[in-house]
Amino acid sequence: MTTPNTFSLKSRSLKFKWTFGASAAIFLTFFLFSFAIYQGIGSMLLDEKDDTVKSAAYAASAIIYNAELTSASGNITSENIGPIVKDNIELRSRLEDQVLVFYDKDGKLIEQYTAGQYNNKAYAKNDYSSYLVKQPTPALSKPTVQGQQMVMYQIPIIDKADNASIIGYIQVINPMTSYNSMMGKLLATMFLLGAVALFISGMLGYLLAQNFLNPLTKMAKTMNDIRNNGFQKRIEPTVITKDEIGELTIVFNDMMVQIERSFEQQKQFVEDASHELRTPVQIMEGHLKLLNRWGKDDPEVLDESLNASLTELERMKKLVQEMLDLSRAEQISQTKELQLVCVNDVLEQVRRNFEVMHEDFTFTLGEDDKNLHAMIQHNHLEQILIIIADNAVKYSGDGKQVDMHIYKEADKIKVSIKDYGVGISADEIDKIFNRFYRVDKARSREVGGNGLGLAIAKELVSGYLGSIHAESEDHVGTTITIALPLIKQKEDKAE
Repeated sequence: MTTPNTFSLKSRSLKFKWTFGASAAIFLTFFLFSFAIYQGIGSMLLDEKDDTVKSAAYAASAIIYNAELTSASGNITSENIGPIVKDNIELRSRLEDQVLVFYDKDGKLIEQYTAGQYNNKAYAKNDYSSYLVKQPTPALSKPTVQGQQMVMYQIPIIDKADNASIIGYIQVINPMTSYNSMMGKLLATMFLLGAVALFISGMLGYLLAQNFLNPLTKMAKTMNDIRNNGFQKRIEPTVITKDEIGELTIVFNDMMVQIERSFEQQKQFVEDASHELRTPVQIMEGHLKLLNRWGKDDPEVLDESLNASLTELERMKKLVQEMLDLSRAEQISQTKELQLVCVNDVLEQVRRNFEVMHEDFTFTLGEDDKNLHAMIQHNHLEQILIIIADNAVKYSGDGKQVDMHIYKEADKIKVSIKDYGVGISADEIDKIFNRFYRVDKARSREVGGNGLGLAIAKELVSGYLGSIHAESEDHVGTTITIALPLIKQKEDKAE
């Protein structure tokens, strides 16, 4: 059984939703504005009709009053009233399409008048006596007579002899012909304008949607191109805007740059890791083939091959461990397992350990500031310092001295470790923090380096909102400095 198709905005495109929404908003605004105008004009015309019937009623009352007709003389008759009404130009001009009705004091119909051109109208022949209310005060009503709404106003005729007795009633009925005609024309005009407004609002909504969604369309096209052709494509904004879509375009381009860089680094990492692992594997394979052919019968060759294989196996083990450390360093969460660590104490501990391990070296420590604390895991800080100090020892050459220095600069703790070795050229200094990068690959292999130590240190420092950089001169030495956010102690704040 198939489900009947129903209109749903959820299944529509964003352009359709935007067009529909903008059109609905514009049309609704026009509708409310038109409705307010229609109601306002209608109310104004109704007030005008009220004034018209009142004016005609008071004019007729004044004419009858000035004619000095009294109930005593019994001259409130059709014969007496007819000429007065027909001969009064002012009253006839006020009458227009209205009906003027006279009643005696008992509510009996005396005469009913209508302008000549309206005598054949249906409303001119109606009997309105049932709507007369015998009361001494004027009354305004708006009854519906034979399906047609009308405005009625009645006023008593006062006896001029005593200015108190009621000798009859005057009733003026406005059929609202002109009102209904004008309101009908106004309604038709508004419907026509509404149709035009709906069309225009639809066009405006479509143009607005197309204009606003054009960057998103370009972004979707770019994403498809990226999916099919790689990460080289970017969204090129034709006009630099400062709205949300402009910001989204900039963020998207920046994200694509970072993703492309990340993929390039991963690709380079895999290539470098494969290259680094291939060498020890080839060495071990060569020795094992040698032993398989004839070397296993020669104790000297057997011992040499086994030692070489174990050495390469140890190097592979160290390489895998460093790769694992690098992967973990990239996933540091600064919201877990943070410790308030005294950097001075950790640096002093590392210095002493290196003095024990390298008795032929001199390790100095300069402390410009004491008790400098940072939020960092103790083992991570120790690992960073060991990596930098170990590199300083490995590449010191004949300069058997390593200087360590800790100090405070603004809101940062800075630790620098300086060696007096061969140094690094200016064109290579920025590359030493890249994975598997070695300044002198042959020499690095001799001292046991894989080119991952400084990359691990950089990831660890960056994970704690710190920074690391190197300064070096050929044949003078290299200084590596790390900076970590300073955490002030309570006693420091009190001072």
